[in-house]
Amino acid sequence: MFLEHERVSCMNIVILESSPHKNGASNTLADYFIKGAEEAGHTVDVLDVAHMDIKPCMGCYAGKSEGHCIAHKDDMYLVEQALARTDMVVYVTPVYFYDMSAQLKLVIDRLHCFYGSLPRKKSLLLATAWRQDDEVMFYLRNLYNGMAEYLRYENLGAVMAKGCGSSETIHGSRYAKEAYQFGKNLK
Repeated sequence: MFLEHERVSCMNIVILESSPHKNGASNTLADYFIKGAEEAGHTVDVLDVAHMDIKPCMGCYAGKSEGHCIAHKDDMYLVEQALARTDMVVYVTPVYFYDMSAQLKLVIDRLHCFYGSLPRKKSLLLATAWRQDDEVMFYLRNLYNGMAEYLRYENLGAVMAKGCGSSETIHGSRYAKEAYQFGKNLK
């Protein structure tokens, strides 16, 4: 039996993986985060949005009053349900042409209906890129920060793995350790 001061606050975490490569670098980076989070006692659900049927936003604003998208009948309802019951969302993406994958961008665009309807959540970005220079992550970081602010997330930051375009480059990297520690130290 735990004493009051010993209780651990466990979170429900939803991971949105968006790589078309199931065993790619970004999903491998997410595995390190998941391992740390589960060791810390958190519950983690992974949604592979890259392989789900998610259609693009129509910009119709019809779902805004409903708090969820009503324009499409697709797998976005699974994302909506997961986000409604989670304490934290982790966006996982490879970097393609200075930005997130198109698969994750579909989800992000559809989140417009959630503005103001979800309770405050924590968020984190995990991203990988082949290139090693700072410029490769610049635009993605700005987009993520803006999205987190718009959705009123408590933005915990990002692990931006530069020079890590394959699973092999993640293993043993400082980014793998950073993602693991992020998960392990969540409160």
